[in-house]
Amino acid sequence: MSTRKYEDSHPWLTFEFGGGEFHILSVRLGEAYSKCRHLAGTPLQPSLAADLAQLYLVKGAQATTAIEGNTLTESEVAAILDDRKTLPPSQQYLQKEVENVADVLRRIDVEAQHSNGWRVTPEWLKAQNKAILEGIPDEDHVVPGEYTEKQLLVGNVYRSAPPEDVPYLVDRLCDWLNSMLAHVFDEELDQDKRFFQAFYAAVLGHLYIAWIHPFGNGNGRTARALECAILAHSRLVPWVSSSLLSDHYNRTRNRYYAMLDAASRKGNVVGLIEYAANGFVDQLREQIDQVQYHQRLVAWVNYVHEVFQFETQGETSKRRRTLLLSLPEHKPTPRSRLRRLTPELAETYAKVGDRALSHDTGKLTSLGLLRGDAKHGFYPAIDLMDAFTPGKPSGMIFSWPPRVGDAEDE
Repeated sequence: MSTRKYEDSHPWLTFEFGGGEFHILSVRLGEAYSKCRHLAGTPLQPSLAADLAQLYLVKGAQATTAIEGNTLTESEVAAILDDRKTLPPSQQYLQKEVENVADVLRRIDVEAQHSNGWRVTPEWLKAQNKAILEGIPDEDHVVPGEYTEKQLLVGNVYRSAPPEDVPYLVDRLCDWLNSMLAHVFDEELDQDKRFFQAFYAAVLGHLYIAWIHPFGNGNGRTARALECAILAHSRLVPWVSSSLLSDHYNRTRNRYYAMLDAASRKGNVVGLIEYAANGFVDQLREQIDQVQYHQRLVAWVNYVHEVFQFETQGETSKRRRTLLLSLPEHKPTPRSRLRRLTPELAETYAKVGDRALSHDTGKLTSLGLLRGDAKHGFYPAIDLMDAFTPGKPSGMIFSWPPRVGDAEDE
């Protein structure tokens, strides 16, 4: 005989999941774990790391609010979070939404950096919901950080759990998630198994908050904050990757809602986790590509400076380095535009004349650093950094060290 109302109205709230037996899911999570290890072990210059952290903070804040109908673009969110933009009074609530979520994500980062193990509590969930909704006008029944006393209709198709059962359900959810987190923080287990548990806990925590819908508003944002926190606190997912799932859900919003619905109506919880895992892998691939792109640029700058160590030093060498490092990579630059790539170059070549430009392109070409010609345009030989990229020539075929320049170049 049922003792609680939700057992009849929400029979899918079982707090059970038989993870670990699904081949496709295991493969996807294995790749996700490998890519997280790759990212975590990637050295970055502090300034670049800070820029990427800000970039993904912007993406996370924009994505998780956009799912709920916030219309601000990623560039607008970036400007707001950099204090470069303030919206007019009629749109202030949109700005407050992204600022609140960004603050929540920042706090999760700080807490994860200083935690040694972590537990989900009802108080933590309430605090996130309060921070998410603080200062945003809403209906009278919505009290930020407090459980709703009204049963809500979600998306016109789904009713939240009975309000009288919400405290009990949230307590059960926290206990269940903490039992999974105990494995995540058990250092005697293999890291890949710990990662699997962290991912299961993150997505299931998200799902159950969406199912229970314990708050008057902000349940989706609270669910995604919980998901991010579990991944960040696991210490197995880099901070810049811990909110990637929100971006995936936003990009595939219709499917996101369909998978949430299928998980309750058809019991397809595995399908939801596979959907999340597939998106997480895709997002990690993009993230690694972006990190490698920036690393490639850094490697190119370092290589150019190494080559010029063998050259006589002076204003000529400095001018040639500046010219080379100012060239765009993706399309040839006509000779007529070389001297105007930057104000510094324009001023320099105004003093030394056109003949110096010909000498500079010739010298850079002879050093193997410049490709092209006056007829077809010039581009930097940055592909030398692609020695291990399949299908591209090895950057090691040239001689080392490069031929030393003649003194008269200066």
